[in-house]
Amino acid sequence: MSGATLTKSAGHLGRADPTRGASAAGLRLWLARAVAMTCLATLVPALFMALGQVPDLHPIWLVVVGGGIVGFTLLMPLYAWSLGDVRWLCGAYALVTLLGLATWVWAWTSTTKATEGPWLWMCLGIAAVCAAMATTVPVGFVYTVVAAITFGFVRLTPAGGAVEPLEAVQDVLTLLVLPTALLLLIQFFATAVDELDATTAESQRVEADRAIDRALSSQRAMLDGIIHDRVMTTLVTAVQTDQPRSEVAELAGAALDTLAEAGAPTDSGQPLSPHQLARLIEDMVEPVCPQAEVELDSAGEGFTVNPNVASILGQACREAALNVTRHAEAENVTIGISARVVNGDQSLRVDISDDGKGFDPTDVPENRFGIRVSMTERMRSIGGTVDIDSAPGKGTVVRLRWSGQTERPRTPISRRRASEALRSVLRVELFLFLVWLVVGVQVLVGLISTLSASDPVPVLVAQGVAIIATGIALHRSGERVITTLEAGLVVFCLTTVTHLMYAVLREGSMPSYATWHYSVVMVLLIAVLVRGQRTAAWVGLAIFLVQSIVWSVQTDQGPYQLMDVVFGPVLWVTLATLVMRGLRSIGEQLVRVRSTSRENTHAMADSFSKLVLREVWLTQLREQIGPLLQNLADPNHQLSAQERDACRILEGRLRDALRAGNLVSQGVSDAIQAARGRGVEVVLVDNRGSRLPEPVRLATLRRLEQLVRTSTGGRIVARTAPEGYADAVTILQVDAERNLTTIDEAGTVTVRKT
Repeated sequence: MSGATLTKSAGHLGRADPTRGASAAGLRLWLARAVAMTCLATLVPALFMALGQVPDLHPIWLVVVGGGIVGFTLLMPLYAWSLGDVRWLCGAYALVTLLGLATWVWAWTSTTKATEGPWLWMCLGIAAVCAAMATTVPVGFVYTVVAAITFGFVRLTPAGGAVEPLEAVQDVLTLLVLPTALLLLIQFFATAVDELDATTAESQRVEADRAIDRALSSQRAMLDGIIHDRVMTTLVTAVQTDQPRSEVAELAGAALDTLAEAGAPTDSGQPLSPHQLARLIEDMVEPVCPQAEVELDSAGEGFTVNPNVASILGQACREAALNVTRHAEAENVTIGISARVVNGDQSLRVDISDDGKGFDPTDVPENRFGIRVSMTERMRSIGGTVDIDSAPGKGTVVRLRWSGQTERPRTPISRRRASEALRSVLRVELFLFLVWLVVGVQVLVGLISTLSASDPVPVLVAQGVAIIATGIALHRSGERVITTLEAGLVVFCLTTVTHLMYAVLREGSMPSYATWHYSVVMVLLIAVLVRGQRTAAWVGLAIFLVQSIVWSVQTDQGPYQLMDVVFGPVLWVTLATLVMRGLRSIGEQLVRVRSTSRENTHAMADSFSKLVLREVWLTQLREQIGPLLQNLADPNHQLSAQERDACRILEGRLRDALRAGNLVSQGVSDAIQAARGRGVEVVLVDNRGSRLPEPVRLATLRRLEQLVRTSTGGRIVARTAPEGYADAVTILQVDAERNLTTIDEAGTVTVRKT
């Protein structure tokens, strides 16, 4: 996922998922291997049939076309299993095959007509798939049409057998329908796998955010308990002058020990993804610069950073954002995070940009503590750099750069079967369309040519049985896999169709009407295979082969005619088996990725929440109360009146944060603390029950801080409404006059006198 904008209101941070595209790559690999093996399998019968035609073909044509097809076919398996990329070989195979078909008439040197069709027809179906593999599926469709029409014209010439136009049309339809159906299926699977990858990535993002939210909620509840039970109790006790000094020291010491224990580093820190790193930076920056927007642009698989690097980056970002708040007077602040993995090396860029008044970096002393220690030295400690680009009146950009090696989560991979994941990529509508398309076209061709049959009744019965078999094969295909009984009925029907067709083909050469049923047998066996009955499909194919061999022997058809009959079903059922095997492997991979991702997600969420606790919440808490608690923990230290006032103020500040988290930030808390010192009564009431939408929260914090800083007396009451109210926040200011500020769910601020 690239260029995703992080919005704090939604609580989700977009990230590039390391598994995104894994299934599509797996599908391409399996297709490459399936195509390579199919080309190799096609070569054997093609050469066998070519032996009878070689003496009548031009030698140059044989070297260029025949040698090219043989050479490219033999190279494909080597490339498919070593490099996984056979695109250029596929393109060359398709081009040479089409070139050979287009020049067949010229290459035929005999003065007599051919007794069989060009042996290239065996290569045309897989050549269409090769064309699609080398380019795109639409190009494969165009190739199919061109090759089929060219073959039809060649069949009308003496070099192609000088067949009747009806038989030529039948050949054209066969070459059109079957490769087209397979290309549609491949296109569908490729699209479906891409969609499944996207869905898986999205579900993983949602799962990660939910796991992080749950882990953060648990850590926050623990910290709130410490603040309430330990810290606030200590502060309240210190305010009371009648309490023994030793009791206050004991309470303060216990509070410090509890905070130290809660913030102790653990050994189970998991590497952070870009998603979690961005969220950590957001949480560290938000208290000091609420208007900052975090944007994540992540590309490359497997980007992770260890917790120490993430912590340093977050601290540097926080310091840069704090400088913006203190000095820049900026309206808009953007923190852009760019994570990349290139050839195993990962790089990270974090740009903190503002539209403030800017400054001249050369005027800043090198020993400036905030820049030298908080940013430069911190980044240098992790091998990173800091660059500041600014000019008076042109804003400021602080660029943080870091590079390193990917760290993998230490979670074992579990293996599971993936039949459900495999079925999830099957769309019933397209599946039904493809099967009925092939069967319908072939039955139509059979009906047209039945007039030439010696006995049309068996042919018509066979067509009726074929339609019944199709209905059984597709029955409830969207709800479940086909049952063994249904698969057996389909095989029985196909056996019957084959028997009826061979019954009318007892002697002599085969008429054109006989070829339709081979495609029906093939496509219905593939349907049985796709619906989960692989054994039944191959049993059906074996029965068809036995029937064809017996018929060929009984009628003296010869090896060429037998090859013509059985080649298509064997080729396409084999190819479909390989593709389904690849898809099943992809499904297993998806399930494994999901399982692994789920385990990693919970481990990383737990590690992330502890990092936020240590680096964000506890750091802020120590900055507020650390020095005071140290003084309170010393039994020999006598508390001054100013320190007791500080305890009272800090206790109120912590109480505000616990009770009204939607209404406080560090800037607001500082302003409230100063206002209460001036005698202004500030009351915060949070009835929301959830985090305010970000536009509302930002507008609220700005307006509340403005009112509190400018008030010299009176009373300010800020209140959030429960979800569903038109006015999400109301702020009542009672001073010399009464002003009511309302902020709606869109963040629109309205001020009126009451």
